[in-house]
Amino acid sequence: MTTLLSADALRVARTLAGLSQREVASQVAITQKAVWIAENTDQLAKPTNAKLRTYYETLGIEFLGTIDLRAGLTTGLGARWRTPYRLPVEHSEATDYHTERTGIAFVAARALLNRKQSEIANDSGMAERKIGQLEAGLSADQESSLRLRSFYERERIAFLGWGDVTSGLYYGVGVKWQGSN
Repeated sequence: MTTLLSADALRVARTLAGLSQREVASQVAITQKAVWIAENTDQLAKPTNAKLRTYYETLGIEFLGTIDLRAGLTTGLGARWRTPYRLPVEHSEATDYHTERTGIAFVAARALLNRKQSEIANDSGMAERKIGQLEAGLSADQESSLRLRSFYERERIAFLGWGDVTSGLYYGVGVKWQGSN
């Protein structure tokens, strides 16, 4: 049985993969409007949802969280790149896992909130340009990075992933909601 994914998890998966809605639609052979609907509404079409899930899982993305249908509660919904079983990762296994140079997925956190960069800038009190740099991994400004991370954590987002000090790479990078939604 395949479980349907939330709009939040689908947005995060697409963002982690660095793809536009148009690119995903083309790869999955569905319309861009179907991707938008899946990422922004609760009107989930089961076949579309299943196709998107299969596509993202093929890329190496894991979906997280639980849904209690009886109580109507969700816990920890989100997505991350598949993680290796142990560190350090054997050289022969390294290509089996997606890695990042930074362990904080700011753009995925923004996708989880489903907000524009300008809205995050306004609400966090940070410059939109600085947020863009942090999201792209172009800024090593630790103070701004901590400030933006703290903002997202106040919004109940947990950052996921762990690093390998020998390689300087991060595995399992992603985001999820903290606690119940």
